[in-house]
Amino acid sequence: MKRFFKRNISLVSGLLAAVVAILISLLHYYGNTYFPELYGFIAAFTIILFVVGAVFVGRAFEKLKRTAMLDDLTQLWNKRYFNIRLAEELERSKRKGSPLCVAYVDVDDFKTINDKYGHVVGDSVLINMADIFKRNTRNLDIVSRWGGDEFVIIFPDTTPRYGLLIANRFKKAVAGSKDCCYTTISVGFVDIREGWEVEDVLREVDFMLQKAKTIKNSVVASDFN
Repeated sequence: MKRFFKRNISLVSGLLAAVVAILISLLHYYGNTYFPELYGFIAAFTIILFVVGAVFVGRAFEKLKRTAMLDDLTQLWNKRYFNIRLAEELERSKRKGSPLCVAYVDVDDFKTINDKYGHVVGDSVLINMADIFKRNTRNLDIVSRWGGDEFVIIFPDTTPRYGLLIANRFKKAVAGSKDCCYTTISVGFVDIREGWEVEDVLREVDFMLQKAKTIKNSVVASDFN
């Protein structure tokens, strides 16, 4: 059911709006036909119903839209939302000249956890890891699950040195967490260069992650001044 709503946001919101419109039309028609002396009251009630219905439909649409941007397991933002926000933050960074960093996180040997403890424990590890990322970032940071055992974080208005500090904090917190089975993570980290587009960021941060994974339990960053 949840997947249906996520995949059919426009359809669901349209149906809700149609139901409200039909109710208003019926009330208006029958009120004017059978209760003309109460038409003024019915007209006022119809307007109120329309406003309340519009607010309800609007809120329902926003809730469904937000749900469609969340990862089912971790309740982090999903890949779709990450791509939207990365494009927005790149544009804002270009416009204002503000610093912007991105981290790409991969769980080391995650398949071993699934094989040894089962997928239920593996899912629990990902959920607890997501909680660590959220607790160690600010409200303005965008923490997303990229897919599988990979996560991506956008750090708006963040200098590379501070962003690296947070990335290393992730690494230490995960490695010391019983709830994460004391596993380790590898992190690729980049500070955004002038003129970079979304594809440039993803390519560079993935390259940094691949370098980090050859070492494991490490944070590898692009060079910066």
